[in-house]
Amino acid sequence: MIRHVLRSWRSLRPAEALVFVTAALLFGAIDLTSLIEMRVGDQLPQLLARQLTLPLVSCTVLLLCWLPAARSSPIHPRRRLRLVAATLLGSVLTIAVIYPLAAALPWPSMCDIYALSHGKPRCTIFHVPAIVGDTLWVFMPALMLVGMLEFRTLRRRQDQAAQDLLREHSQLRRHALAARLAALQAQVDPALLFDALVSVEQAYARQDPTASARLERLIRHLRVALPRLRDSGATLGGEAELIASYLDLLRDLNGQPPAFDAELGSRGATPLPPMLLLPLVQRALLLGHPTRCWLKAERSITLGFDQEGLCSEDAEIASLRERLMVLDATLVCTSGAGRTEFTLRLPS
Repeated sequence: MIRHVLRSWRSLRPAEALVFVTAALLFGAIDLTSLIEMRVGDQLPQLLARQLTLPLVSCTVLLLCWLPAARSSPIHPRRRLRLVAATLLGSVLTIAVIYPLAAALPWPSMCDIYALSHGKPRCTIFHVPAIVGDTLWVFMPALMLVGMLEFRTLRRRQDQAAQDLLREHSQLRRHALAARLAALQAQVDPALLFDALVSVEQAYARQDPTASARLERLIRHLRVALPRLRDSGATLGGEAELIASYLDLLRDLNGQPPAFDAELGSRGATPLPPMLLLPLVQRALLLGHPTRCWLKAERSITLGFDQEGLCSEDAEIASLRERLMVLDATLVCTSGAGRTEFTLRLPS
């Protein structure tokens, strides 16, 4: 219990202290409006000091009583009751501190000045009705102040919970997208594989000296394209290898795929969501007949073709942009001067 109280006092935030200090100064200033009707003369500094000191002490006591209740469990079923009880306790302790302090202070109060100006004896505050009334006078504004702070804390917790839900939703979308991309990565075009197998078989049948090389290229593509169960994701180097093996298979099938050149530098091991680059290559082969394709990695990843006019929006581009939006990445296409480049920017 004592450790919780000490820990809660140490957790005081500047904004919370500012709220209590502002409230103290406000309540002290309310009584000062009576000075307009009084002639205090040279006693004004002492009166001001008294009127501001007592509310500051009162709010300090209330603050120290409120903090342990405010730092209790936010989901406790009796949290509100704890806050009300702490406020009531703070009000009682405030009166217990303020009465002796007010009596000990050498500075006059407004009641003293008023009584002196009307020829009456000095004010006395030590009687039961005054103590009960002053306790309620402290308790009611303090309860409103605590309620305001609790409402602000509740709003902050609700906002944080909403942010956590949005973050969790985003993570779930990322995981779902990763599963979809893994499924895409595991897909191998059956028609392409069948044609490649037939081509290898025919090459061996006619004793083509390139048959062995063709078989090696087919095995290489299968090793790259088939799912690797223990891999958590793809890399930029792996995607470049996938593109190269895919184009080699097309070349073995008497196609005319573009020559491929990759300049990755030290970024070959950069994590990259799978099946983001190969679909762009396949799309370029369907839309045109580029003779050269290049992949460069600097600050961003650039996949280029020596043919312009490949930036038209279609279902494939829309699907890629949807995946990239979930990944907080962007895809920009530029075309002109006999070339088309797709620039992929991933979050750092």
